[in-house]
Amino acid sequence: MRHPGPPRPPRCGRWVVLLAAGILMLAGCAAGNDAETAQETPDVAGVDGTVGRVALDDVFLDAEDTVAAGAAVPLRGVLTNDAEEADRLVGVTTPAARSVQLLDASGQVSPAGIELPAGGQVEAVTDTVRMQLEGVTEPIAPTDTVRVTFTFETAGEVALDVPVAPGPGPVD
Repeated sequence: MRHPGPPRPPRCGRWVVLLAAGILMLAGCAAGNDAETAQETPDVAGVDGTVGRVALDDVFLDAEDTVAAGAAVPLRGVLTNDAEEADRLVGVTTPAARSVQLLDASGQVSPAGIELPAGGQVEAVTDTVRMQLEGVTEPIAPTDTVRVTFTFETAGEVALDVPVAPGPGPVD
């Protein structure tokens, strides 16, 4: 029979970790407007999705109010390619609009689509509009979601229920 030996002192390692985390949180709060996090892009009420090695983050229709039938509305989001080879967004479709234009970095129509560099991303939340619904088929209210399908040359296709939300605006 094994003898349990002398009693062990209480373990306090977990409390030390929690105390250290609390101190770091308070120190971060004291950094104020000079902190790195003060420069981060505000969160938006977008939807996320993935297909293959491509992630779509914070995808939303950028509108303050109801989008009227026949109008155009920016489709915003961040496209990240985690693959070792470039990919390309070659098409976006939705039953909520006659068409979806894919635009280059200068805002001009890009018939070849939007290139996603290997291990890189295209940020279209606060920068230039890169995707835009044209000819909305019926009014889209701020409480609606719109089914949007994204087609990538290599990664494939993914459909998301995209919400309507006002964007954060340009970053200063």
